[in-house]
Amino acid sequence: MNPSSALSLSPTYVRQLHDLPGHRWYKPLLLTLLAAVYYLILVVAVFLAFGIWWGIGGAGDLDAVSDMNTVTGLVIVLVSVILMWPALELAMLSIYQRWFFPLASVRVSANREEAAPIAAEPGGMRWHLLGRFLLLALPVWAAGVVVLGIVSPESVALDPGTSWDSRLALMLVLVLLLAPIQSMSEELVFRGLAMNVIGSWLRSPWWAVLIPVPFFVFGHIYDVPGLISIGVFAVVMGLLTLWTSGLEAAIAFHTVNNLFAFALAILTGADLNATDAPPAQVAVAIAAPIVFALVVILDGRRRGPGWRAPRGQRRSRREADSGEVLPPRGDVVGDLPEDHLGGGV
Repeated sequence: MNPSSALSLSPTYVRQLHDLPGHRWYKPLLLTLLAAVYYLILVVAVFLAFGIWWGIGGAGDLDAVSDMNTVTGLVIVLVSVILMWPALELAMLSIYQRWFFPLASVRVSANREEAAPIAAEPGGMRWHLLGRFLLLALPVWAAGVVVLGIVSPESVALDPGTSWDSRLALMLVLVLLLAPIQSMSEELVFRGLAMNVIGSWLRSPWWAVLIPVPFFVFGHIYDVPGLISIGVFAVVMGLLTLWTSGLEAAIAFHTVNNLFAFALAILTGADLNATDAPPAQVAVAIAAPIVFALVVILDGRRRGPGWRAPRGQRRSRREADSGEVLPPRGDVVGDLPEDHLGGGV
């Protein structure tokens, strides 16, 4: 049995670049290289602007720039990651003359005839699914914090020496504002771009999931157990991207993961620059994405076929059970999105 079919992993999401008009085999490579060039330009520009502001204002010790325990260091790190997103969009405009963001999900369309090929059409961000996945991720990580509180109380105990001042409040506000954008930027690059680049060359979706993993892992600075947890995170998010036909689940979990991680570190007085973590934290970090994936799969099965489709194009349970196909509300009878990922996991 083909393992991809056993896990219901369709290659359609990762074939979006391949199926764009005017695609050539070398364009994904050019897209990646140009995105890296644009990213370096943006990073240099931001650091130059920051350096000028720092020099004119005489803001203080330059060591704070690399210290995430300071407001300046936290902003610099988060913004440096966020810049990957505009770099990717600029590169996409240069190579394919379109935005990359619509590739956040895929809308599968097919001719009703059996022999007709399935084409990958960008479906954009399914905001209702992003919201739903955020609601599913929150209790998963809340449960993880409870487990940490039981097995490793010191990991979640508030630091009695923490000064509840404007600096701490500002850091929490910055995390709340920037961490979601930072998480989305990472997913657009490491799951959206990387998986579509690999998928434009190799048909098996497994390659699109696995090949980007080392790049994502070594983009983080941790000890070996920490890197293993990052690797598990990357694999699970890649599989969820295929299973859900989009990035919404990965973005949601990544956002909640980072919000919990940053907020806990700030409130407990932990070192945000630390490259190691207690075994209990590593264990929870490995278990959390797996539990989240199971919750997403069970939720999708409970909702029935068609839940991945945009609102207004979902198949009802009556259609799924009877095989009867009704036209979308307000539309004429025509080709309907096919629920191509149905099946067991």
